[in-house]
Amino acid sequence: MQPGGSGAVYLAEQNVPRRMVALKVIRPGAASPETLRRFHFEASMLGKLRHIGIAQIYEAGTYDDSVGARPYFAMEHVAGKQLASFAREKYLGTRAKLELLANVCDAVQHAHQHGVIHRDLKPGNILVDETGQPTVLDFGVACSADRGPHSVSTRPGALLGTIEYMSPEQIDGGTEEVDTRTDIYSLGVIMYELLAGRMPHDLTGLSMTAAMGHVRRESVPPLGRIHRTLRGDIETICAKAMEKDKTRRYESASALRADIHRLLRNEPITARPASAIYQLRKLAKRNRPEGRVIAHRVCDAAYRST
Repeated sequence: MQPGGSGAVYLAEQNVPRRMVALKVIRPGAASPETLRRFHFEASMLGKLRHIGIAQIYEAGTYDDSVGARPYFAMEHVAGKQLASFAREKYLGTRAKLELLANVCDAVQHAHQHGVIHRDLKPGNILVDETGQPTVLDFGVACSADRGPHSVSTRPGALLGTIEYMSPEQIDGGTEEVDTRTDIYSLGVIMYELLAGRMPHDLTGLSMTAAMGHVRRESVPPLGRIHRTLRGDIETICAKAMEKDKTRRYESASALRADIHRLLRNEPITARPASAIYQLRKLAKRNRPEGRVIAHRVCDAAYRST
């Protein structure tokens, strides 16, 4: 059995057809109306997705036990390692890690095209089998991109997901600002972690409130500062995916994947490094009023030198 939030996941054997499946059920005592809505919503979302990189749902229903009817769904059992563990145990180089991430982007793009925003992308929710095929799992906090009448909304102020991989707009807790670019940010964090061997933000010892503020405000050290082999286009791609301003991120997972492929083919990428003026503006916002003074001095110096 593996924990799954309000649900539990078991490895089970299906009789017809005979195969091993992952069986997810609501935990006893956890069947609140909101939990049940989200559980059924997850099953509904997975039912729309058909991609080699997303675990397929086979069956959904309810069964009776000593406490009454409990919902369940059976889905594809993926035998594999978590993404970061796979990369570490296989001693993958930078190129192999990028190829792996490009395949994850392809699966995420499929979900987005079908109106599903994952909201909890992280290495622990991506398994890689022995052939190197990644599979995205756990759509338990997913939401609908169309915000239609049957979508599951998040209560104002509710924090769903894993803070280390959350975008600033997701940390703010409102559903209105969360869209497919929220998942792009998480993909950028995963890329950073895979390549740098560390998280972009060190949240060790911080309270939840302090950690949220840190992710919102603090800049991430460029990949090239972690290791010189990660300078140039590769750090530019990662930085664009992790932009705090979602309008400056890649518009889609396929756009991120395309730039990764361009990098691997030694072709020009579409992403461009943030300009000096943009970086100074961010500095001013983070460090008022000192940042404004620094920014003005640098801008004045640049103007006088022209």
